[in-house]
Amino acid sequence: MIILGITHPISWNNGACILVDGQLVAMVEEERFNRFKHSPRVPANMSIEFCLNRAGVTLDDVDYIAIGWESSKFKNNKKRLVWDFLLKQLPFSLDENKIRFVNHHVAHALSSYFVSGYDYSNVISLDGYGGSESGILAIGEGDKLRVLKSIPNRNSWGHLYGEITRVLGFQSHSDEGKVMGLAAYGQPIEDEYSFIDWDGPIPVIDKKGFKKYLSGIEPRKKGEPLNQHHKDMAATVQHTLERVVLQMNSYLFTKSKSRNLCLSGGCALNCSMNGVLLRSEHVDNIFVQPAAHDIGTALGAALSVYKDVVGHRPDIVLTHPYYGPDYTNNEVEENLKKFKLNNYKQSHNIAKETAGLIAENKTVGWFQGRMEFGPRALGGRSILANPKNRDMKDIVNKSIKGREPWRPFAPSFLAEDCNDYVKNPYNSPFMIIAFQAIEEKVSDIASATHVDNTIRVQTVRKDISPKYWDLIHEFKKITGVPALLNTSFNVAGQPIVCTPRDAIMTFFGCGLDYLAIEDYLVWK
Repeated sequence: MIILGITHPISWNNGACILVDGQLVAMVEEERFNRFKHSPRVPANMSIEFCLNRAGVTLDDVDYIAIGWESSKFKNNKKRLVWDFLLKQLPFSLDENKIRFVNHHVAHALSSYFVSGYDYSNVISLDGYGGSESGILAIGEGDKLRVLKSIPNRNSWGHLYGEITRVLGFQSHSDEGKVMGLAAYGQPIEDEYSFIDWDGPIPVIDKKGFKKYLSGIEPRKKGEPLNQHHKDMAATVQHTLERVVLQMNSYLFTKSKSRNLCLSGGCALNCSMNGVLLRSEHVDNIFVQPAAHDIGTALGAALSVYKDVVGHRPDIVLTHPYYGPDYTNNEVEENLKKFKLNNYKQSHNIAKETAGLIAENKTVGWFQGRMEFGPRALGGRSILANPKNRDMKDIVNKSIKGREPWRPFAPSFLAEDCNDYVKNPYNSPFMIIAFQAIEEKVSDIASATHVDNTIRVQTVRKDISPKYWDLIHEFKKITGVPALLNTSFNVAGQPIVCTPRDAIMTFFGCGLDYLAIEDYLVWK
């Protein structure tokens, strides 16, 4: 059975995935192909084409098309717009019997719970909006999801965070991560949000009170320096979100007694929040969907349809996100020749040679194997640097990424060595949980540690990412440090690179020293 999963028509992050006989074969975001950041409200044509080609099938072979949006939410002419949008994505005579709609937040929730490996778990999905809901609180029980609470749009915690993002002078639906990073420089303002009622089982936002609050704030102007009040505002909204989800999970715990937790929805990309949850009294195990934003609903919808048709959830445990395109050495060399480059060579040991360069404080664009899905680059399409060099954060922010100087970077660790560097360690393959660093070890990873001594760890296993593991291992042999500074291979405002052409153009358009692209090493 073949199930094509696609995101809903008004998604902020469009893309597709494909399941073949219950196995995930491909998953990718549209932005990686069309180079349009997030690709909101854009047909996922290229993502669909890639997924079909990777599976070796055509649209006629597809048994079901699963969409992470409930069809009943569209009425009359609005429903017609949905069908028109689908026709733009699926250029064939649309068989309506193939189309299966899945509630947006159910799709979010299942994208996490069904691939977590847990048979019983609390489940939280939170984002800005998704139909008439901005989130659900549920319990996963075997093959079923039991929804206990639905969070209406008027009480949207994602919208609250997005509006504060906007007031701080950043772009909502895109720059919430900046607010999360900025929060570490401030202190929460006590009783700032009087429009929140904390007294019920879960907190509730008074919509009118929130609007009144926003009307009394002067938004930060473009180019205006960030002052301490701005930093305190960021700390306040971050602290509030953490307090909210702690109360939500406590509520679920009273109902389930489960110490497993699955997270999804755009809010689940908040690494600091996830770290607070992992350290809380009611959580022993946590699984966060690495594509927690809207692209995850394509996967969740496909998983839901599989379960409905077959009668049980598919046998999938998501251990890595490498389901995108990959390229051969021949394809890489063809691109190098097209650009008429002279400064490159084929390496006999790209991991060892690259590790030596990074140890010499060279910055490297690392392009290897299948591209990862989700917003975190995890060794498929990464920019890498020496974490021990304290200046490297400023170098990468200013000369390569074009980002604000206060924004942090994260380390990729050999999984077997991570315990020596973080307090309360936990398996973290998706770089989506913030941990407290062990103070005496911070000097080893100075440029990949935030101002509050937190680190967004990626644990790298040899059986899952052998070439990336080899690279970090070779770096450890030279420096004694089992980690690299890792950030996504892109510059500000652009999607992560997908193709060799993207990598070459980005490499020559920024301050990177080297490009390690499959077995080829390129320099300027």
